[in-house]
Amino acid sequence: MAHLKKNTRGAVPGLAVHFERKTDHHTNKEIDVSKTYLNQELLADGSDMVSRFNARLNDVYCMKRDDVKALATWIVTLPEELTEAPYEQQSAFFEATTNFLNDRYGQENVVAAVVHYDETTPHLHYAFVPVVFDDKKARYKVSAKEVLTRHDLQTFHEDLDQHLKKVLPFYEKGILNHKTLPFENVAEIKKYNDQFNALKKELAAVEENIRAKQAVLKITDQALTEVDLAEKQIDDFKQDLSKNIFGKTVLKPDDLDRFKSVLATMKKATLQSNHETQELKQTLRQVKARLAAVQEDYQKLKAAHQTLQADQREKQKMDYVMRDMLKNDYGVDKLSHTDVEARYVLYKLDHEERTKNKKEAQSWLKTLTTARADPDTKIAPSRLDWGIEQVKALINRIIELTRDIFKGPSL
Repeated sequence: MAHLKKNTRGAVPGLAVHFERKTDHHTNKEIDVSKTYLNQELLADGSDMVSRFNARLNDVYCMKRDDVKALATWIVTLPEELTEAPYEQQSAFFEATTNFLNDRYGQENVVAAVVHYDETTPHLHYAFVPVVFDDKKARYKVSAKEVLTRHDLQTFHEDLDQHLKKVLPFYEKGILNHKTLPFENVAEIKKYNDQFNALKKELAAVEENIRAKQAVLKITDQALTEVDLAEKQIDDFKQDLSKNIFGKTVLKPDDLDRFKSVLATMKKATLQSNHETQELKQTLRQVKARLAAVQEDYQKLKAAHQTLQADQREKQKMDYVMRDMLKNDYGVDKLSHTDVEARYVLYKLDHEERTKNKKEAQSWLKTLTTARADPDTKIAPSRLDWGIEQVKALINRIIELTRDIFKGPSL
């Protein structure tokens, strides 16, 4: 699994502290300092992350704004199939991943490539300055929006997977394995969990139905076997009676015939039951087919559920890192609810996730203007002003589209 984050210049020192383990006081309890010596620095040039970052910014153009995303970071986690692999194979996986990232984003732009083996799951932190050539001004510039496009993100996992399978002979299952989930927000995760739980209940009900019908089939088959056995026994008994030592029968053959007639009636009823059983078997086959489909969906969702849990644990790790950075590097113990809501809206705007709902857009505007009026906000005023203008323009577009719809075609 791989996760991307775009960062401002202000976040670089804190990220460097975590990536390069520049402190012994970790708030992340999952860091085992006894294993820190295993960590790998894949850019062994004698420099450090902050120095490389500043040097690259001096070579390219970057807007002088606090909210510019001047650094991008990928976290690539070791796939499950390699968790028990030798250290050499794990190291080869991360080196091949780093080479892929260097080719994709430019080796001259990379500022950090560190593998952490001292946490629960080994993972690579890869940081780079997103640089693109500006044709109009004939210079290189920092632009996360133009480098990390929607197409780049949509093809990233597949491209990385194909590259690793090509260069690593021991890499077979891949990082994808139908587990990469496009969850965008909490609402999607909740919807997925609801579907997962409903399918589990449906699967349990189908299995119980099958068990009950199998029990009925077993009883019916047993009854048919018993009737056939009893009929054979009567024929044998009739033969024995006609050949007793006195030359006479104790029981008349007609009596046996009548008894056999009664038995035949029983068998007819049982055969009718057998006919119904055949219909039941047909239904059972259909139910089994449905069960197979449900089980397949269940297994996919189960695997997805496990991946989601791992993804959530990874996000918790990043949350610990961000909290540690805010508290120890910037003296910020907590963010106000106003700031959190405003940052969520700004994230949507940064990623061009425009709502078509006027009511929601107005809610965004209210959130940003409230944060702008808050003297204790930690968000740069210029960034909030930009966001407010973006949302106002969005609302105007929604109003125009609505007006055109109700106006109808001109005559």
